[in-house]
Amino acid sequence: MDGYAELRAFRTTHPYRSLSVGGVEWKYISGLAPAAEDGRPALLVLGGGFSFGESAFRTITNFEPRFRVIAPSYPAVRTMAELLAGVAAVLDAEGIPSANVFGHSLGAGVAHAFARRFPQRVDKLVLSGFGLYTPGHTRLVGAFVRLFSVLPKAALAAFYRPRIARLLEGAEEDERAFLGAYTEDLFAAHTKESALARLAVLLDLAAHPDTYAAASSFERPEDVLLIAASDDRGFTPREREALLATYPGARAHVFGQGGHWASVTHPTEYDAVVGRFLEERPPPPARSESAPATPPRRASHRPGEARLSASVLDAKLAAFRSGHRYRTLDVGGVRWRYLAGGSGEQVLLLPSGGTRVPDMYLLLIEALERDFRVLAPAYPAGAGIVGLADGLAAILDAEGVKQADLLGSSFGGFVAQVFARRHPGRVRRLVLANTGGPAAAPLPVLPLLIRFLAVLPEDAVRFLTGWNWRRWFVPAANEDSKFWTALLRDILSRLGKEDLLSALREMNDFAHLPAEAVQGVPASGTPPAPVLLIESERDEAFPPRARAALRALYPAAEVRLFAGAGHGVMATRTSEYVGAVRDFLRRP
Repeated sequence: MDGYAELRAFRTTHPYRSLSVGGVEWKYISGLAPAAEDGRPALLVLGGGFSFGESAFRTITNFEPRFRVIAPSYPAVRTMAELLAGVAAVLDAEGIPSANVFGHSLGAGVAHAFARRFPQRVDKLVLSGFGLYTPGHTRLVGAFVRLFSVLPKAALAAFYRPRIARLLEGAEEDERAFLGAYTEDLFAAHTKESALARLAVLLDLAAHPDTYAAASSFERPEDVLLIAASDDRGFTPREREALLATYPGARAHVFGQGGHWASVTHPTEYDAVVGRFLEERPPPPARSESAPATPPRRASHRPGEARLSASVLDAKLAAFRSGHRYRTLDVGGVRWRYLAGGSGEQVLLLPSGGTRVPDMYLLLIEALERDFRVLAPAYPAGAGIVGLADGLAAILDAEGVKQADLLGSSFGGFVAQVFARRHPGRVRRLVLANTGGPAAAPLPVLPLLIRFLAVLPEDAVRFLTGWNWRRWFVPAANEDSKFWTALLRDILSRLGKEDLLSALREMNDFAHLPAEAVQGVPASGTPPAPVLLIESERDEAFPPRARAALRALYPAAEVRLFAGAGHGVMATRTSEYVGAVRDFLRRP
């Protein structure tokens, strides 16, 4: 069925309802009630700048078998306060005390403000394609509104038409044609005043952040999903990071490509991400009308994920080491050691990070061995970055493995990328976590640092290395920091000066590789393996610029961003981290 045929069929069963709010007429669509209502909340869908309620007809159709969907059109009001009052009145008219709230672009701005004005009315919150304007961007939008207020509507249409076309470039041909035509229909249905009113509302939110508590933290970040695309030109990376900061601990899904309309350019993945989040668990119990809109700032860890005590972790480490004995292998005269555990046909190769041994991955290995056969090597000194990659291939040979999934974290991500380039046929799926590409090594002036450390005594090299490791892996005191600090100290005591210098030399080798040498695309042109990039918002080792460079290397990659997390997210949010990895690796 073509887009217009779908739309016509939708219109026959979804007429607009009307409501007067403060003398302003609101129109909205109330989706068909699910066949069996089982207490799940309704779904409030808030569209973008030039949309109407029916513009979300595919979202409504997709979700109304499971939710009662409400999708309002926005009247020509010019303040966010008026919009918020109208949305609340629509829910009241439909007898809906609280709902899941989904908003895109301007709709995400409305949802963001609604969640702070009426937190008790929000069950789950999904914000897509949005950010918090900087003061400079706010002034620019203000000037835009003033300029087009004195120009004819045709000038506004001429300004937006090529921009809409660019947004649709990633869509399928038929879909691009339909949405291009439908967008023209939507714009034609607007007056100049109603079109500019949508921008004025967004400007009101940006210009009065205190009025709408726009920069305050949300009280239940575990009930929030943030969706973004790295190449979304509607909001800058800084503005998207500002939004993330208001939802510490929230779930985030970032598309490597997709633009401002990722739902159109990646419809299947987009719908799956939203659907999984909304269906994940029953809604929380009813909330008090007095629920605070501006709760305390960032917690020390993600709510809902218990942190293990140092004593429990000590016991886990002892059990891990007793149950995982190193196997050995000679590769070109170099002695390799590696751990092998788990069972099953699917093999996961887990190259170590900068600590050079897999002990830091004990929680990850323990969890993934339930589903996969896991091979986790330690690194010999002096192999070089290419030698490390080829050593992984030798381990697969020794274990009789033709192809494996590959998870490389931090420095292990460097090794994994070189392995994927040199042995592309042996990689089924590739996960790169908290890492970077060439020219994104996490230590500055590496050659100078290597020469400096080479003349220091071994204890001094250990001390400086340990300081750096603690800075990345144990950034703050909490329930388990004592354990991780002690484990890092133990690992350091087992490594010699040459091991530590080898790590820096290999990092330097990687930093000077050309970008095309690590993209996992062989010279023969064989398509690369599917890639998942795992990022942490507060990763000091790989800051936003390094993460953006890595996404540019893998534009088709799926991106999973952990809001509020640091470089050691594997240890601080293990169950969520494992869930993301397991979900990706289980796909065919």
